Amino acid sequence: MVAAPNTLEILSLLLEVAHITLYILLVSAILGLLLGSFLTMINVKNIPVLKQFTVVLSSFTRSVPIIIQLFIVYYALPPLLSNFGIDMTNMSAVMASIVALTLYHGGYLTEVLRAAYKAVDKGQHEAADSFGYTPTKKFFRIILPQVVPVALPGWGNALIHLIHDTSLVFALGVADIMGRAELIAAASFGMNQVQVFLIVAAIYIAVTFLSDGLVRLLERRTRKYKLDSGLKAKGA
Repeated sequence: MVAAPNTLEILSLLLEVAHITLYILLVSAILGLLLGSFLTMINVKNIPVLKQFTVVLSSFTRSVPIIIQLFIVYYALPPLLSNFGIDMTNMSAVMASIVALTLYHGGYLTEVLRAAYKAVDKGQHEAADSFGYTPTKKFFRIILPQVVPVALPGWGNALIHLIHDTSLVFALGVADIMGRAELIAAASFGMNQVQVFLIVAAIYIAVTFLSDGLVRLLERRTRKYKLDSGLKAKGA
């Protein structure tokens, strides 16, 4: 019978593939935020047809389990796109994971960002218009600084959900932390299964803790920025 590795050996084996999990997480988080911002702008601008598309996408990503979305992107999307002349037959499991998680994260953030945008008082828009601000200047000088503090808690929750959901990409054959954990447990015939997954849990707790700390730091920075801006406005 194969000897079961000890705790340090298990941790070392898992950390060897941690970069794959972090790569999928970071790319999906960034692309998801960009997608969510783009879809939010379509939504708040009431662009015909496209707005309905954002509603359908957001409803789909929030209603369908992420494991199903991973399977749809990996197995169903390439044949579907081939009908339109787009060849994705060689799409890797990592790429499929990023696409699925990006759509999921972006759809989730659409509602978070839309609610934050709607929370800005209409008087702020009118005041900016009365001062002759261009739409771009109004957005970056007036609207965005007020949207960010409202959206940060929701974005933080979405990020934690995304971290948890990366643990499912091994179902597509991705050799990430969970995939390696399954192999380690199988190699020792399940003798150290509890030990392996407790270590995996500790790794995900650490990543979640760091992400939560980042969000809290951003919240403090935005509060300080808002306070400083208010003091300058009073001084002026």
